[in-house]
Amino acid sequence: MTIRIVERENFRIIGMKVETLLKDTREQQIIPKLQQSFNEKIEEVSGAVDLPITYGLFIDPPNYNPDIDLFTWIAGVKVSPDAELPVDMILYELPKATYAVLEYKGDIDRAGDAYGELFEWINNSEYEQAGTYGFELYSKVHSPLERGNADFLLHFPIKHKICS
Repeated sequence: MTIRIVERENFRIIGMKVETLLKDTREQQIIPKLQQSFNEKIEEVSGAVDLPITYGLFIDPPNYNPDIDLFTWIAGVKVSPDAELPVDMILYELPKATYAVLEYKGDIDRAGDAYGELFEWINNSEYEQAGTYGFELYSKVHSPLERGNADFLLHFPIKHKICS
């Protein structure tokens, strides 16, 4: 497992959103279905930049408990500042931040393992998480038939731990 530390400027994404329980999305494939729906509507986003790159952004509530708390998932694309918001989509702005980045290649249904690996690396490093969000960056659009060949970069925002 190789973790890279990268700096990213703030950027905006436009996409489609769902609020779900982790258990429900695993059992009902809610997030993959949302990603597929967004991929089918991506041409509705004027002002999209960096295509074919797309994003899967998660936003957890404070003190997130995955067994009982809903989290938000946004399937989206990076947009220019003058992009217009299509009907039934949302705009979300990510702040300038430092990120720990893990490349994941493999079965999309085992992608949760990447989250655990990155979380563990952060806990054992000189860093701590700097927010209740993160994102997957996809360099290409995957069809539903490519579930076994997922390839994305998982980003968690981080900051140096404060030593006392």
